[in-house]
Amino acid sequence: MKKMMVVCALAVVGFVLFTLAAPRRAFGTTRYIAQTAGTFSGGTACNGQTAMTPATLNTITNSAGDLDYICGTLTFSASSSNAAIIINGSGTSGNPITIKFDSGASLKAPYFPPAGTSAAISINGSYVTINGNGGAGGWTQGIIESTLNGDPGATCPGGACAYQVNSNAIQFSGTNITVTGLTIEDMYVTTGNPNSNGAGECLYANATITNLTVTNNLMHDMSWCLDLQYGSGSSGITISGNQIYNIDHGIALGGPASNSSLSNVSIFNNNIHDYSNWDTTSDSWHHDGIHVWGYNDNGSDTISGVSIYNNTFGGCIGQNVTAHIFMETNNGGTKATSIYNNVLIDTCSGNDANGLITLGTNDGPYTIYNNTAMGASGDFCYNLGTTVTPTFINNVASGCGTLIEYAGTFASGGLNNNIYANSGSNAFVFDNNYYTTGQFSTWKSVTGQDGNSSYVSSALLNASGVPQSGSPTIRAGADLSSLGITHLDSDIAGNPRPSTGPWTIGAYATTGPLPPTSLTGTVQTQ
Repeated sequence: MKKMMVVCALAVVGFVLFTLAAPRRAFGTTRYIAQTAGTFSGGTACNGQTAMTPATLNTITNSAGDLDYICGTLTFSASSSNAAIIINGSGTSGNPITIKFDSGASLKAPYFPPAGTSAAISINGSYVTINGNGGAGGWTQGIIESTLNGDPGATCPGGACAYQVNSNAIQFSGTNITVTGLTIEDMYVTTGNPNSNGAGECLYANATITNLTVTNNLMHDMSWCLDLQYGSGSSGITISGNQIYNIDHGIALGGPASNSSLSNVSIFNNNIHDYSNWDTTSDSWHHDGIHVWGYNDNGSDTISGVSIYNNTFGGCIGQNVTAHIFMETNNGGTKATSIYNNVLIDTCSGNDANGLITLGTNDGPYTIYNNTAMGASGDFCYNLGTTVTPTFINNVASGCGTLIEYAGTFASGGLNNNIYANSGSNAFVFDNNYYTTGQFSTWKSVTGQDGNSSYVSSALLNASGVPQSGSPTIRAGADLSSLGITHLDSDIAGNPRPSTGPWTIGAYATTGPLPPTSLTGTVQTQ
């Protein structure tokens, strides 16, 4: 009996010590924010709870672990300066301040304040999560919407568009910010040749940006969606799983001042498409799915460790487009950028005279693996500029008037195992000299590269870029598993590539037997 009591006592002591030593989530305050104060009826978490108004929330300083629910539809007056929701205070690692949209919750106004001034939600601290509660890829709940901001004569969600201003959804200046599961829509509605005063943004920052996550959001109809003006020491940016469309810029990462720096950026699994409604007769916009640049292109900013992979770009890209992926000239300031497993399509015969992927001058090295670019006769598929010894392997270029352009020197073996298809008299450009499809052997000679690459009349891909039976891309690529790039070892759809033997060229892998080689036969006569 005494032995049992001693054992029990030791167990209790051990439990107490473990409980004291183990990290615990802070028990913060839960609040409910609705259009009017009092008992709220509706939603799920909010139903039956005592709610406060946004004006009351905006006077409160949140603490670590606090949870603020948005309940129902919150409607605000148009304002050029006042945020609808203000988040004061900071959370901590593991205990962020969370703004969570309950079922059926939304923030709506004719327009919200412009980027650089304020937004629908203004975040004044760090460790803050905005959770639309839409679930992975669901985008079914929280909504931020401008209801009357758009071109004269266009139809906005609230009726005929009445305002032409810059309307911004979220603005922040702190670190460790997460935005997930939201629908951000109709910040500015245009049907083409937009009013010169009109704009709109999803997320804006002009600060040192560290540990930012933007994931699983649906965002459409605005000029610049993610507008991130990075300061010195910006790092740890993850943008994934978003659908972004009807925009001029999808994801913009720019240096607003000299001596800024950007590193450790991952952009993946996004679907970015349709830029043509931002075309103007004066070409006042230049459309980009992803645009990265440094201050004044002068090399004073440093950009490194950018990875862009598993993204899909497409739709009607328009006549004023620069690129689906535009790494602007940074005069030597941009280093170590990887672009792989992306599908880049122009489905409406746009005019991308730069390149579906466009790289700047004197930057790099860039590593470009297993992308699929499918364009029209007015497009360049890949414009590698005069970058520093790029590596360009296992890529498909199909349908563009110019398939690839480069001026400079490739890394040893850095241009190889590519499929070029369905082009014309300006198919290949090297050092400003043009070569037709019939001069592919000359292209290989002048570059000293592409020994295992081919030009074919058709790459036999479907409209999404997936190889069809008999495609020359199938198992014709280099095995790049030795590079140790985890996400490259699977294709854009998550299908594993073989650990040994030839890969399929392009963003999509295929399985199955290798085509037969070195066949011999016996002729039988009767």
